[in-house]
Parts: sequence; structure tokens; C-alpha cells
Amino acid sequence: MLQTPRVALAATLLLMTACGDPAGTDAGAPPGDAGSGPSDGGALDGATPPTDGGPPSDGGGPGIDAGPGPACTPTAGSTTASAYCDLFHLALIDDGSGAVEATLTGRVSPNGLPDEGCAVVDEVEIQEGGTTIGTMTGVGAYAPGDQRAVLARGPALSEMTARCAGDEGRFGGFGFIVRGHMDGGTFEARCADAEGGGRWPPALVVSCHENVDAASFTAYASIDGAGGFTFTTLDVTMPHGPGGALTSVDGTLHVNAEAFGFGSAIAPEPFDATGFEGTVNEGSGPVPGTYTSLYLSTMGDPFGADLCPIGWDGTGEPPDPPPVMLVRLTGNGERGAYSTEVYVDMCTRIPSGP
Repeated sequence: MLQTPRVALAATLLLMTACGDPAGTDAGAPPGDAGSGPSDGGALDGATPPTDGGPPSDGGGPGIDAGPGPACTPTAGSTTASAYCDLFHLALIDDGSGAVEATLTGRVSPNGLPDEGCAVVDEVEIQEGGTTIGTMTGVGAYAPGDQRAVLARGPALSEMTARCAGDEGRFGGFGFIVRGHMDGGTFEARCADAEGGGRWPPALVVSCHENVDAASFTAYASIDGAGGFTFTTLDVTMPHGPGGALTSVDGTLHVNAEAFGFGSAIAPEPFDATGFEGTVNEGSGPVPGTYTSLYLSTMGDPFGADLCPIGWDGTGEPPDPPPVMLVRLTGNGERGAYSTEVYVDMCTRIPSGP
């Protein structure tokens, strides 16, 4: 893969504004946020969740294409703050040259930082099994509180790329300690496994990609049972740089799901869903810039009711949240064959009816 388009795309992504927060599942998380599970360890001592909770505006869950705030320099000070963090996504992109780039995104909200305050990420310490295995250089200024904020980018560690050998270890398994400066001092956030608790949606998703410029910006799945038939669709937006458009998508998808760990929900074992027909179109806009739209559809219900249940009608006790899933897509693009995993954190279902 050519490096120049990747650099250009990275610059574009760093300038983008982040989308709103996902719908919440736990009162212990920020309002409007996908929150922590019952056994969640919470933020650092003294940390308080942010109060940014806006409605969802992208529906595709945490993605890879968030933007920081404007370039800024934090004011000096001696404050040492903790921070709230969640919705981490580690995207591992193999460009075909033998090098794999890791991009870490997520939400990090330093306590005491005003809404318009300045914060920069200096470094991210990476842990596996409680042991430090390396660090990533922070991106500098970022958008505190945004769920898609790019936090760090650099060469992937071997422990990271090992996850791409199969379906195991894709929903958690790494801890991250994010350190940086903010107006008035410094902050530290202990995130994912380094936090010591569980969250829902998962505190970390690890996705693997080959010969694409970036992970998906949005991924929507839906099942429509109205009218006496069942129709399943998956709609994906893939940002790309010059010469990186995707030109086809195959009809077989690989699904790797994770269920809510604090209730009775059960995720199926990884499986292949077949029989999809795909269409490909190009588009562009302020966010996410130039992109390929992948639209896949099939008659029937290959995802099933466990992955895509009927939504709660508001009566009785709310059910456990449905599983989330990584869906692997393959096809061809301007640079040859590709493989990408899109993160779907909600699959909607319209029940059958006349």
C-alpha cells in the first residue's frame, strides 16, 4: 500500500469532529453513554464521569475516525487529575509492506477540565495480563470526551498482531494507561483491563484489517420482518485516501460476537453468514471525507434473534443488551484484495407483521 495516501488520510481524520455518544445501558456511566457493567471498577479514585451525554448521531459505535479538538497548548499548573475513559478501539492495519500500524481511539475525559479546555496525550502505556508490554506515542492535542478521539498511533506490537490470527481476544485483553497534560496540570486515565472492571459495550474492541486505509466509520445492521418476509442489511462506510477506494465486496461475512457478561445473553460461536449481495458506491463529505459505501443485503435472517433481538417495548424489566459483533468483510479495491472487520454495536429488528 502506498504510504502517501495513508499520511494524507491520517491528517484528514485528525481534523474531523467526533460524533455523539451511544445510548446508555448503565446508570454508572456518563448520561447518554454506553456504560459499565455491574462489576465495573469505575474510573480512578476521585474520577467522575463526564456529563456530555448527547444522543447518538452515527449509530455505528466507536470507530477509528475521530478528530481531536483544535491544536492547543495546555496552561501550566500543578494539578494531578484522574480521568474517565471507555469505548476504546484498537485498529490494526496491515498495509501489505510487512508493517502493521496500530491506531487507538476512545473517550478520555480528565476530571476538572472545562468543556472548552485543552488536553494533550503524551503517551499510552500498554499492558497485557497486568504487565507492561510497551508504549505508544500520544497524538498530542485531542478532543476530551469524544468517543472517537484518536489517542495514539504507531507500529503495532507483536502481542497486538497475534490477535489477528483468530477470533479470540478481540473484546478486551489489553490495558491502557493514558498520560497527558491538561489546562492546569497533568492527568492519567486507567482504561480497559488497566481499570480493573468490565464495561458494556466492551471497554476495548480489537479489529484487524488488510489493504485498507482505515477502519470503518459507521456500520449499521438491521433485520426487517415486515410485510411477511425477512430482509437483512449491513451498511458500512469506509474512509480512504487517494487510490484507496474499495470496488467490490464479497457475499460471505465472518461474524465474531461478544455477549453482555453480566446477564443471561449468549453470543453464538463465530460463524460465516452467506448469501449476501453487495453494492459499492463512492461518496464524500466533511466527515469522514472521501469514503466507500458498502451495502450488503440478503433475504432471510443469517444473524439470528440472539444477535438482533426485537427492541424493548418499555414494559416490564428491560432485557440484557444484545451482543456486539465484529463482521469481517472481504473484496477487492484499487490496491487489490482487502479484508476489514467492522464493529457493529447494535443490530435493529423490525418484527414480522402484515
